[in-house]
Amino acid sequence: MGENKTRYDITSADTKIIGFDYQFFYFMKAVLSLKKGQSVGYEAKDDVHITLPDGSLVLIQLKHTTQQTGDGKPINLTELDSDLLKTLYNWILAICDINDGRATIASQHSFIKNTDFILATNKDIEQNKFINNIIQVQNKTIKLEELILYIEGLILQTDSAESKKYLQQFINMDRKLLKEFINKLKFENQATRISEEIKELIADYYIAESRINDVFNSLFSELKLAHYEAVQQREKLIVEYDYWHRKLITIFENNKKTTLPIRKVNILLPDRLEEQTFIKELIDIGDINILEIGQIEEFTSFMLEVEFNLKTWFDDGEITKEELDSFKEEAILFWKNTHRANHRTTCNINLDKTNALACLDQIRAKVLTVQETPLKIEFCNGTFYRLANENEIGWLKKWEDKYRK
Repeated sequence: MGENKTRYDITSADTKIIGFDYQFFYFMKAVLSLKKGQSVGYEAKDDVHITLPDGSLVLIQLKHTTQQTGDGKPINLTELDSDLLKTLYNWILAICDINDGRATIASQHSFIKNTDFILATNKDIEQNKFINNIIQVQNKTIKLEELILYIEGLILQTDSAESKKYLQQFINMDRKLLKEFINKLKFENQATRISEEIKELIADYYIAESRINDVFNSLFSELKLAHYEAVQQREKLIVEYDYWHRKLITIFENNKKTTLPIRKVNILLPDRLEEQTFIKELIDIGDINILEIGQIEEFTSFMLEVEFNLKTWFDDGEITKEELDSFKEEAILFWKNTHRANHRTTCNINLDKTNALACLDQIRAKVLTVQETPLKIEFCNGTFYRLANENEIGWLKKWEDKYRK
């Protein structure tokens, strides 16, 4: 495929979205790793920040790329990469932020002393000469003056006005502050498979493999909702250990129980819903009419959701074929007894429909269970709709004559 990109490729938001997702996944990972007395913030003091019990701070900048080398690995972080230079520049501005009470060298020194600065990226940093020189200053294998000479060479080398500005800001720092700042810098090669790392952390909480995705999705939803609500209130999302630990325990405990996980899914409804057998029956007995499209869609979604969950439980090995068959037989037996009881007095067409509706109403109130899991009422209703749609049960006295073919 050629390298030329269409305007749609250029303006696509996909790469930006995955960058935000990467940032949010890192935040999730930090939440799962919280210790007593700690808190973690999202897009508050930095992309992610962690506050430790002694009040010290960890500022984390996340930089993600979808660009790859010929062998499929993420591209290198180059020595003039704006992801690197702009991050350092912004941290220096934070260190010297007058509006945050750091107008004096002493206050700036105190801030650096109590702060770690981490740049985490999936770009390859091993060959980055800028970073390697910083590490050598930290290890005292080169002097600070040698690093400054190297940076002055970069300033002469680059034509980018922005890069010059970022680099100049770095070497313009008070020398003592600069040395302290350099010693608090850390660089992480963060794996692209961060979602898998989160799932590995979840497994450490003794969650069964079949439930790990459920815990992941629950945690993701809780944190996304919390972020949305914080933004709505013009606040920052700060996760305190004590409060979120209780939430995490609830999520974990819910998924350690022997009850089956009932998964809500987005159902793609089929065409011509009114031609489904069970819908025809409901129309015929006067429970709904053909114009109640919303009701028809809702009943169909109940049926499809229970189909999805039963199949998923079976495919995941959470229920056996014998348990699946037993569940179906129990539902049919309850229908059979209810159908028989309601149609004892059926002797004409009017009574047939009246008694069919009574049978249906009692069926809709029935709570079914799979293993020890009581199903939600819409799932129970969906089970009976499914059986009716497969011509296994019906509502009229002689429903087989009309609907079985």
